[in-house]
This record gives sequence, C-alpha cells and structure tokens, in this order.
Amino acid sequence: MRGTMVVIAENGDTNATVYDRALELEDLSKAVGGYIEIVPRFTSFSWHGSAERCVAFCNEEGKLNGLELNQVATLLWHSALGRRSVNDVLVGPVAIVFGDEPFMEEL
Repeated sequence: MRGTMVVIAENGDTNATVYDRALELEDLSKAVGGYIEIVPRFTSFSWHGSAERCVAFCNEEGKLNGLELNQVATLLWHSALGRRSVNDVLVGPVAIVFGDEPFMEEL
C-alpha cells in the first residue's frame, strides 16, 4: 500500500507526504484545518507529468469561516471538471490524495 497526499495552501505552496499506510481521518482533518468535505468531481490530478486518479478534500466550513480563496486548487479543480462547468471556488488548504489501488480503497 502506497499513496501520496498533496496539500495546496491558500498561497499556492504545496507539500507532499508519502504514506505506506491507510490515511486516517485525523490526517485529512489536520491537512485542511477542520472538518473534511470531498470536493465533487475532483477525480484527476497531474503529478510530475503523470495523470493520477485522485480524491480531493477541503474544509467543510471553509467558506463559513472566511478562509482565503485557494486559486491554485480552484484552477486544478476546474481543469479536472473538463467540459463540465461549475460556478464555485475552493477556499483554505486543499488535500489531494492518490495512490495504488489498496491505498485508494481505504479512503
């Protein structure tokens, strides 16, 4: 089992952590700074030139709490949507998770 969590901060900085175990709720909650919410239809992500199947998470209360716009994560989300359009943005840190099949099945 092997996977990666890339956290994109509001200022666009990224931090990648590799895991050889299943992610726990606490890992995701810490990454986004609160309760987690899956970002709808954010299912693909390019990492070091490779297209990865992914799941993205944001802070469920980010907009209510006035977190800053995450422009980089929003652009990546809109790119993942392809032709489907959404009039929404992501705020606060966003965690993008991808890995091998056993890792992803544990999410």
